Amino acid sequence: MKKTLIALAILGLSGCSVYKVLSQDGPADLNGLGVGSSRQELIQRLGPPKITDIAANGDKQDFFEFRSGLHEATKVRFLPYLAADVFTLGLAEIVLYPLESSLFDSATCTGIATYDPKMKVNTWELTLKKSSSAQSC
Repeated sequence: MKKTLIALAILGLSGCSVYKVLSQDGPADLNGLGVGSSRQELIQRLGPPKITDIAANGDKQDFFEFRSGLHEATKVRFLPYLAADVFTLGLAEIVLYPLESSLFDSATCTGIATYDPKMKVNTWELTLKKSSSAQSC
């Protein structure tokens, strides 16, 4: 009975790193965004702004928060994770899940856009808010 419970626990925990790899965000599409872009284009690519406000000079200002991960091709790393899970009956997750969570986690980025009266970006500031890895925006 005890061996059965241990086996079920190991099988239940296996695959977490594989799932984390396959569900990770791709890189944020920031090409061409910046001064001169339309507000609609920013919202289309980054999602709705977290906060909309009025800047000190009276211009409309949006605060965006978004996640940016690794290139989609890097998801192939799930194959060695899966092989390690099968070979070690899930014990590899003790090492793989923290590794995946720390080194390969998506970065949280913020973007602040100020618009002119035609709703074109007048100023654009992009910063890395939180990253537990070498990821950047």
